Amino acid sequence: MSANRKKYLETTAKKLWVKLALMVWGDKCEICGEPADTFHHYIPKGCSRLLKFDIQNAIPICRRCHYIIHFSPKPSEVSRLVEIIRKKRGKKWRDYIDEKEKEKLEGTYGVYYLEGVVADLRRQLKDYEINRKTF
Repeated sequence: MSANRKKYLETTAKKLWVKLALMVWGDKCEICGEPADTFHHYIPKGCSRLLKFDIQNAIPICRRCHYIIHFSPKPSEVSRLVEIIRKKRGKKWRDYIDEKEKEKLEGTYGVYYLEGVVADLRRQLKDYEINRKTF
């Protein structure tokens, strides 16, 4: 049962993360301004479990730009797109991402941890909806 619960929580967390990312960052590619098809993890999911569901790590991106970042044979082209993201997000965001990337997840990445992630994403969604209505 624990494996099924973990998979359910992973799926739920991903859906909540995407919903929140859409609310926070919008539906336009952060690089080119075209409609975004997905949210790219600035720091790859496998490199930082702490940033996997962190809304600051979500980058709205179109299919073309996402393909370039992941599959371009030209490192300079990838660097150019990444630099656009870094400039748009600013120093405060870069500092946050850099610090979080260095942090290590204490304990295991199991059901208990994912329950906390889901609860936190739900809280962020609620807070964002409330704050958005007050402006």
